[in-house]
Amino acid sequence: MNEASRGAWGWMAAFGLLVSMGFSWRLLPLRDVPAPGQQVRDVPGLLMAISRRPEFAFGFRNVMADVVWLQAVQVAGNRKMTPAEYDRLYVLLNVGSDLDPKFEMPYLFGGLILGESPQHGREALRVFERGKGTHPTDWRFPFYIGFTHYFSLGDALAGGGAMAEAARLPESPAYLPGLASRMLTEAREPEAALVLLETITRQEDDPLRQSVLERRIREVAVERDLLALERAVDRYREKTGVAPGDLSALVREGILEGIPPEPDGGRYFIDREGKVHSDRVAQRLRVFRKK
Repeated sequence: MNEASRGAWGWMAAFGLLVSMGFSWRLLPLRDVPAPGQQVRDVPGLLMAISRRPEFAFGFRNVMADVVWLQAVQVAGNRKMTPAEYDRLYVLLNVGSDLDPKFEMPYLFGGLILGESPQHGREALRVFERGKGTHPTDWRFPFYIGFTHYFSLGDALAGGGAMAEAARLPESPAYLPGLASRMLTEAREPEAALVLLETITRQEDDPLRQSVLERRIREVAVERDLLALERAVDRYREKTGVAPGDLSALVREGILEGIPPEPDGGRYFIDREGKVHSDRVAQRLRVFRKK
């Protein structure tokens, strides 16, 4: 068989492979996602198998990586992702990166989404580190590594160090050295964090990543408000000897001028134990909690 014939048969085989795949959303079945708390196991599927032996992609690695990326976007698009969906997203990002290591969007967007889960900060770092390995001169990877260390893992020292690394790379924004120093010196302050986030968001030109950052701004604003309300509740107890029955009591007593609006359109309330909550945020941000 001559070279042309072998090439033709290769393309025919690849075409048949893609047809057999049918670009199905079930190539990496959802039923194989582990339950919350369980360890991620290998997900069987055609694309998973090919990602481990990319030479069998017959020149269609980029196309297959796009298919996996579309699945990842579908998972990340859920408004309230479960731990199992974060696990699945991590698997999809790795499969896609095996197929097309130079495709930068999954690293950047996928890492940001994983970092929103308190249980998946380390996975987010691994995604960003892998992207950094394939794009060593791109300042965005150490930048988002620093972002994840600070906002997901509460490690201001590692966050500032990564930001400083990003600042030394070509074409990095002029604000990064100041951002790194502020992160190192003003850790665990929601107001400082909001300044950092708003600076980052203004400089971000990708709509997907910008939307993640804007969501994080609202989360930090909620944490800022909850901390302020908790301090006001403590002052009320000191003044009256009892816990307030509702947050409006803080206003009536003159401790607060008003109750801040909840950034996601919800409301703040105080429970029977005197703890303040948002009805839109189930879990507090760890980065601002006392160790």
